[in-house]
Amino acid sequence: MTIRRNRPFITVLAVWCLASLMAVAAASEPQKPDVNRSFDMKKEQKINRISSHSAGEAFEELKDVEFLVEEDLLNKAIYKTFHQRKEEGIALSLQNLSLPEKEIINGRKVHRTRDIYLARKIAEVFPDESVPVLLDLYGSGDATTKGNVLRVSGRLAGEAARNLLIRALDDKTICGKEDPEVDGPPMRLCDLAYNQLVLRYQIKNVLRTIGPGDRIENRDYHINTLKGRL
Repeated sequence: MTIRRNRPFITVLAVWCLASLMAVAAASEPQKPDVNRSFDMKKEQKINRISSHSAGEAFEELKDVEFLVEEDLLNKAIYKTFHQRKEEGIALSLQNLSLPEKEIINGRKVHRTRDIYLARKIAEVFPDESVPVLLDLYGSGDATTKGNVLRVSGRLAGEAARNLLIRALDDKTICGKEDPEVDGPPMRLCDLAYNQLVLRYQIKNVLRTIGPGDRIENRDYHINTLKGRL
């Protein structure tokens, strides 16, 4: 009798729980960044100045530390600079994705971390236009290019980016050269995809980042664990 009387309540509770879980899942998906925040006059003037420059000049100026350490400022600057010339901005952002994040050229260390980060932010501000280009680049690119596309796609809004990252969890292709300064085997596409998915969904109680210092069997264990959580 007690169970029968409480059945409507249990049904409502179950429906409410399911709706709550769906809402949480939807909320956890990345969204397009806010590009309308107001800043002080000096910063707004700097954005306006950069946005009036050629696309190439603006791209280089957006790698300034002031923008790299203040994400909201960078988002607005990207939008104002490229919203009328999105194709040009996206093309500029992707031109270095076929190159390693870091390498030694003529005895000098070359780091492209800022270029990749800026490419990531431009893609996040213009996901509708960037995703098809990134998917084509991933499909036709070598392992280095694919690795950089995964780095850029981590917080991209949309199901296509999510699906790309999840599929890459099964790809054990090496995408980086061995680094003499770092012990351990080089990174694989599945390792990069793991890192981006954990970041994308802020997944708790898992290894936060896979790196060259992690043994392959340990990487595979954590990747398989993540698959069970998605």
